[in-house]
Amino acid sequence: MATPQPVRVWSQPGIKRDSTQLEGENYSDGLWCRFNARALPRKIAGYQALTQRLDEVVRGMDSFTADLINYIYMGSRSFMTQFQQNLSGAPGAQFNRTPGGFAVDVNNLWQFTQMQNLVTGNTVLVAHAAPNLNDIAATTERPIYYGDATAPTALVASGMDPVSGGVVAAAPYILAYGNGGRVDISVANDPTQPTANSTFVTQQKIVKGLPIRNSTGPAVILWSLDSVITGFFDPAATAAAGGIATFDWNTVSASSSIMSSQCVIEYDSIYYWVGADRFLMFNGIQRELPNNLNIDFFFKNLNFAQRQKVFAIKVPRWGEIWWCFPRGNATECNHAVIYNTRLQTWYDTPLPDGGRTAGLFAKVYQFPYMCDADLTPTGFTLWQHETGMDKVVGTSALPIPASITTHEQSPVIMQQGAVDKAYRVGIIEPDFLQVGNITCTVLGRANARVAPVASAPLTIVPAPVIAAADQMVELKKNARLLAFQFSTNTIGGDFEMGHVLAHIEQTDGRFTQ
Repeated sequence: MATPQPVRVWSQPGIKRDSTQLEGENYSDGLWCRFNARALPRKIAGYQALTQRLDEVVRGMDSFTADLINYIYMGSRSFMTQFQQNLSGAPGAQFNRTPGGFAVDVNNLWQFTQMQNLVTGNTVLVAHAAPNLNDIAATTERPIYYGDATAPTALVASGMDPVSGGVVAAAPYILAYGNGGRVDISVANDPTQPTANSTFVTQQKIVKGLPIRNSTGPAVILWSLDSVITGFFDPAATAAAGGIATFDWNTVSASSSIMSSQCVIEYDSIYYWVGADRFLMFNGIQRELPNNLNIDFFFKNLNFAQRQKVFAIKVPRWGEIWWCFPRGNATECNHAVIYNTRLQTWYDTPLPDGGRTAGLFAKVYQFPYMCDADLTPTGFTLWQHETGMDKVVGTSALPIPASITTHEQSPVIMQQGAVDKAYRVGIIEPDFLQVGNITCTVLGRANARVAPVASAPLTIVPAPVIAAADQMVELKKNARLLAFQFSTNTIGGDFEMGHVLAHIEQTDGRFTQ
């Protein structure tokens, strides 16, 4: 190019962690950044502390909403805690609902479900905790507890038999599951009674169950250590058994796997989970969830010894499923890989602070919740995510850094008209929806085997206070391979990328430095 020409600064949506840095056209790096429905990057929203008085690390969450109150349930090694928040976002009371005689264990992992109890007319919270945290195949069986979903009082033991796996509601029944593929079915509408029916549907321990769509009655989908099974209520068989609930069981896959009992999530009637070596989904049939951006990154960096701590949470506002996992030598979830269901792409981000231990999308309330692993002077923290743009504790706000880096661009790697030349970037034309300053850094290198060299950081100021001289950002950066990084780290800082342009010209073609 004899004269500089404007070129769009843009990459394909998603952050590619697998393969080499030069290969591919997705964004190459990111921090606390997501992609909108137009496939453009933007900062992830902030989070605020609702309470810092949780006595222990949380290992399981659920919620129920009634009369403008959101009831959040959190289980830990010694306690079952209920926290209340009104639908305006104001935190409320906190209660200890731990059952009497509860077996304290550092490896307790909780599962919750809810159903209507026609005996009392109230919604019942059903809870189960067993020492499964360090061993997904643990066989220790523990009682099932229940109580009024909105009461502040302690849960009590149900009449159902103890199990090792967990519980799921398929109204009007509670199904409990565990060792050897055993499934126990409650009396209709009443978990206070003994188990009404018990059957074995597979050979390995069942570790997770969720309700599934069915036009003729209650149904569930279950995950064992090596299979996926569906169960559908059979009215004729139930009538023939004198009203004892009977389900028809079908094996979806007898050769499946599951990373953790917390990694399964339903999103728009499709079930997603992490297997032992791939991502999976069920939408009537089981199949692999394609991931060509960070599947190697996830499985190579996962601390497999802490596999049961991997948990899934969804953020429907942005079409996202997050799998939070312990990366490297971490013993708590300090990183997340994110699947965007709308764009069918993947990205990732470090998790804040010391990581997160449990998460929940509350359905009636628009903001998700997560609990952390950092002990404060008063206890552990329950965070409300997707609020504001900062980390907020009480009246204190701290900035949350965020950044996005494009893939490397060069005339050397153009599919058509490739030339062995370098770029010189002289001017950036910013196009952002932004609050606070954005920093632009150009990363350049001569070839794929050398480390990138960063330009001096340049500041892009917000448009409402911009001067005429600041409408363009001038720099001088020359390299054969160029990537552009945009970042923010200010109070209230936010950005959404638009049609950013870089004015470039071809210079020499040196491939060493």
